[in-house]
Amino acid sequence: MLKIPLPGGSGVAKDGAIQFENDWPGLFLRGDTAIVASLAIRNLQQALEQNQDVVVASALGKLSVIADLIEREVKVK
Repeated sequence: MLKIPLPGGSGVAKDGAIQFENDWPGLFLRGDTAIVASLAIRNLQQALEQNQDVVVASALGKLSVIADLIEREVKVK
């Protein structure tokens, strides 16, 4: 985890795209938004677990990696 020392009221968007110099833009989600996103991903996985479509399974697999990252790295302190 990279910690950037910016105060919460620094004018930086709470959620949204962030780009560092010439690198690809990335997506930033505050912890509270990320936790809600993780729960939504897990709900989708449960709702679609019987779906046989390989495109759906592939998308859920990619989303699962994101949910795993959130669950592992984003903690309420």
